Amino acid sequence: MDLAGKKLMILGAGRHQMPLIQSAIDLGLETHVCSIDGDYPGIVMAPNFHAVDISNQHQVLSLAKALQPDGILTTATDVCLQSIGTVVDELGLHGSGLNASSACLNKAILKQKLVESGVPTAQYRIVENANDAAEFFSDHSSSCVIKPVDSSGSRGVTKVSDVSEIQDAFQTAKSFSRTGGILIEEWLEGEEFGAQAIVRNKRCELLILHSDITTAPPRRIPVGHGCPHPEEDQLLVLVQNIVDDAIECIGINDTISNIDFILTENGPKIIELTCRMGGTRLPEVCGTYWGLDFYALAIQLALGLDVALPATPQGKPNAAHNLILDREGRLAEMDEVGDEFVHEIYFKKGQQIAVNAAQQAELGFVQLIRDDAIAISSDLVDEVNRLTNSVRIEVN
Repeated sequence: MDLAGKKLMILGAGRHQMPLIQSAIDLGLETHVCSIDGDYPGIVMAPNFHAVDISNQHQVLSLAKALQPDGILTTATDVCLQSIGTVVDELGLHGSGLNASSACLNKAILKQKLVESGVPTAQYRIVENANDAAEFFSDHSSSCVIKPVDSSGSRGVTKVSDVSEIQDAFQTAKSFSRTGGILIEEWLEGEEFGAQAIVRNKRCELLILHSDITTAPPRRIPVGHGCPHPEEDQLLVLVQNIVDDAIECIGINDTISNIDFILTENGPKIIELTCRMGGTRLPEVCGTYWGLDFYALAIQLALGLDVALPATPQGKPNAAHNLILDREGRLAEMDEVGDEFVHEIYFKKGQQIAVNAAQQAELGFVQLIRDDAIAISSDLVDEVNRLTNSVRIEVN
């Protein structure tokens, strides 16, 4: 593959963008990394760094007009999607344009498009105040969820099981919304699972299902994944048309799309989707099973190149789990992780650890890979989950 002379803009320089940056470098691309200044590891490895606010569409577009890149993309973050969409539209690049990226960032727009196109999702309502939310709640027999339309990482999301909880939940959502938009939707009961949809020329060319490990409801924050999903064959029949319809109605194009489902008693329903590939080591988990370099694949799609996709998985069943801490402090002690696990710890003893907006700190990850092609991924998920829960982490 001759990529000599091709320019690529990567938005974001955090830990999760590092593999994407490295892939671009390995492919021989003229790689331009964009981020605000700060202690971000991707800045150090960037061949060309540009200090810009990646959430600011005007700053990113101005830089793109000067650089004239052949492609632009990110991974594991949503804050820059509208910037990417703006550049895609203005410069005629491959990828999801501003309408699609705006829908992925705003749950109100996303839900409206899904419902209008008949894509299964939770019933919802945009609410102006707590009384509107209480009215919606009274019309539903089960619990509901109140959330900002424009936050990520489950920030400001509250499950309400009694009308007395609505006022506080509404105010919490309001405090996390940049625009003030709030929605309430029915609580969907069932297993959460996900998919990575490889989209080229506005078509899903390969749909990869994976199991999810999440924190306890109501927040359901992903902390790990396994691939393949143990019920993959049965679920693919149920979700393929749903995914095709969702991609079409949102306008997702030339990317790897991350999609979250709940398997309800009435079938699978979409709860979230976005026009970039998933985080929480999903590129590594799905790539390990299918024998694909997801980072290189995402770059090829953003450049509009033909991609060769295998008809069947060529890799190994596996599961990965983040090591999560729910408090701040200085790392005092941490158990060693066995050599049978692929793993990386981001902090050394004595280093300060800070939590993010979701009140979590990611210390590293463990990944369990099985050579046995018929290994049951649910067993791998259980084993990697057991290990991470048993690792002793102490902070001062």
